[in-house]
Amino acid sequence: MWDPQIALLRGRWRCIAPDLPGHGDHSGERFTAESALRTIEYALARAGGPAHLVGCSLGGMFALHAASRTDRPLASVIAAGCSTQPRPGSARAYGQVIGLVDRWGGEAAVHRVMGDEAAGHFLRKGRADLATVERAVAAVATFDLLADTARIDAPVAFLNGNLDQFRGQERRFAARARRGRLVVLGYGTHMVNLTHAVDYTRTLERLLLDAETLGSEG
Repeated sequence: MWDPQIALLRGRWRCIAPDLPGHGDHSGERFTAESALRTIEYALARAGGPAHLVGCSLGGMFALHAASRTDRPLASVIAAGCSTQPRPGSARAYGQVIGLVDRWGGEAAVHRVMGDEAAGHFLRKGRADLATVERAVAAVATFDLLADTARIDAPVAFLNGNLDQFRGQERRFAARARRGRLVVLGYGTHMVNLTHAVDYTRTLERLLLDAETLGSEG
């Protein structure tokens, strides 16, 4: 799902986009919170220095949780489309909705909603099965993401599309961060990085550069 951003940003930064367990190249692996966090920690180790940790949706929630736990230096954290604290009930409901969408529309629905180019990136490595989605949403429901956010030393930016369904607590999250910033785009839904790739990436690039400027000053 980060294909367009990597294509536009890799001239400036080394971009590492690991597949979490149960996703993409790791689709045969069972998803657990511990294995997902190990995957993120390994990616940070590969960076070889202070890294920008960027995550979207469930990946953004895991990024916040991982950033609060890691001993590795971070240049910044960008949490996109994940400004909400899921609860067990809402997590189960989300998993059920994903299941209904999958049964009713499948990949054709993704193309209709996103458009062919964005859907092509989204589906390039296939989709996680429903069991993986259910395990992932159940895992994030056990995290205290607000407390995680408060423990992160690096700058944290919350980046949301205007119509993103997961921006309900965005101001609360930004206020809990030690160096928090909220950016709401004037366009886009949950997959705004794919549907408005160029404009989104320009904003993401600015956030990364601003964080590096803050780091050099501090």
